Amino acid sequence: MNKGLVLTIAGAILAFLIGSGFASGQEILQYFAAYQYQSILVGITIILVLAFANYCFVYAGNREKFTKGSEVFNYFCGPFFGRLFDYFAAIFCYMSFVVMLGGISATVEQQFGIPGAIGAVGLAICAGLTVIFGLNTIVNIISKIGPALMILAILIGICALARSWGSLAEGVMLIKTKQVTVMQASTHWLFAGCSYGGFCLVWLAGFMAQLGSEYEHNGKELQLGQILGVSLLVFACIIVSLAQVADIRDVAGTQVPNLILAQKLAPVLAHVFAAIIVLSIYTTSCPLLWTVCARFTEQGSKEYKGLTVILAIAGCFVALKIPFNTLVNYIYVLNGYVGALLIIFMAVKMIRLRFGASPAPVRKSLSQEP
Repeated sequence: MNKGLVLTIAGAILAFLIGSGFASGQEILQYFAAYQYQSILVGITIILVLAFANYCFVYAGNREKFTKGSEVFNYFCGPFFGRLFDYFAAIFCYMSFVVMLGGISATVEQQFGIPGAIGAVGLAICAGLTVIFGLNTIVNIISKIGPALMILAILIGICALARSWGSLAEGVMLIKTKQVTVMQASTHWLFAGCSYGGFCLVWLAGFMAQLGSEYEHNGKELQLGQILGVSLLVFACIIVSLAQVADIRDVAGTQVPNLILAQKLAPVLAHVFAAIIVLSIYTTSCPLLWTVCARFTEQGSKEYKGLTVILAIAGCFVALKIPFNTLVNYIYVLNGYVGALLIIFMAVKMIRLRFGASPAPVRKSLSQEP
């Protein structure tokens, strides 16, 4: 067992999923805090969905040796639906990249008073340069940043919750009685959990399948790493969401609610946390942009580099026209349900592998059948 690789993969998963929605708190507010104590059930649903999905992605990538991570959709859904999911995933990843640009724009403007355009353009440049250097560079960079961001987010959430613990019950009541309006991801916690897991798995599909293909002898490490990363993410979301509920009067309706929590703890901490948000947005925007560019062009080619530049520039224009919380609500929720549909195709495929005709031998690194 390569424990270092387990931690590296967990860190990469964390950094991939800790984007503007998580770090800013907007995603947590809509998917967790809006359901009060039922946020725990939302979290359990997410773990189950992503643990199964990532297992399937790594299994398929290792088994089939995909040259492109996008081929995983054809494997699970067949030629017709596979192509639909493939194109949809590319479009969604790009829309999510636009959300990252909107998140950094809202963060620098709310905390530092800097024009949002500067933040969006700065991220587009940094992410574009990173993507141009390819997948291995992305994994090496974001796997180091992810764990640090997670630890700091959890600490701020715990401190904020401890400070406002006495107001938690009141916050729950205010949300339930709709005295405070909180934008929800769905009408029920189960649907919210499926939606959250759905949009995350669409993000991760090509990324995890490609890792399964490239790290062919480390299937066990990849599986343990992805479960560890997802579990830590959900734990952090629940902690921060409870802190938001306790301060719901102040955070509801804000673009970057986590900055409000940090500001209440200490004004200087808000500046530090804003920098954390910027880093976390960067770590997520890179793999999202890479997924789109690698889908349509060959890595390292002139077309790949040109497409990276074009998409980065176009994303800035869109992100600066639509409010950040609106981007999160419409893009993540809609695409989350499409991701949940993908789970059904994956489950059917894995059942057929288990009970249908005997499949071709699986590589030794993933010797056990699903």
